[in-house]
Amino acid sequence: MSTTAKPLPLSLLALSLSALFAFGPNAAARNIIEGFTNAPTFTPPDGCTPRMQTYGVLSRCEKTIEPGRTFVALIDTAAGWFNSDETRSSEIFVTDHVAEIRAYWKQDHPGKNLAFSSRASDVAPGNAPHGTKCMEYSITIEIENSIDERPVPVVLRVEGLTCAWRVEGAAAGKQNVELFWLEAYDEYAPSIGQKPMESFDLIVRNLFASVRL
Repeated sequence: MSTTAKPLPLSLLALSLSALFAFGPNAAARNIIEGFTNAPTFTPPDGCTPRMQTYGVLSRCEKTIEPGRTFVALIDTAAGWFNSDETRSSEIFVTDHVAEIRAYWKQDHPGKNLAFSSRASDVAPGNAPHGTKCMEYSITIEIENSIDERPVPVVLRVEGLTCAWRVEGAAAGKQNVELFWLEAYDEYAPSIGQKPMESFDLIVRNLFASVRL
């Protein structure tokens, strides 16, 4: 985590980030945290076929845009522990999480011409505990994929929403902050005539608005 946020260790969060970003949208499974109290899910966009459940609720859907090109929406979770009753713990946790995401794409993900931005979000997940804090982030990066067995430059777009909250009545020494992040992925290859996914931004806004705990 960043060195500016003091009330940590957040080893569970670091583990979750490593698991997600080792595999990206093609990960075979989501993180499952024992004792996680508020299972997040979302309503799949039109035509996005449910592909995975976590904690008994939808965590991934996919929609074919054209042969060999797929829109993906997925949700994942993390948890941590604050050694205090810091009232800003949810805000600190979610801010640190976004910083870790930015650091990963900047330092560890192969690609070039990275553009990363983040901002506070006014999205309020359904049934969110009091004090839940959310942020959104946008990523664009140029990567290389294999299409028809040849390398092709591809533009990858990721839109993310992440929210954190304190766990009410957490037992001593147990995780007392939980977090989810919901991401939507689109990638296209301009060199072979592909264009950005139609209505991607609107689909993302509706996706984020549908999230609930």
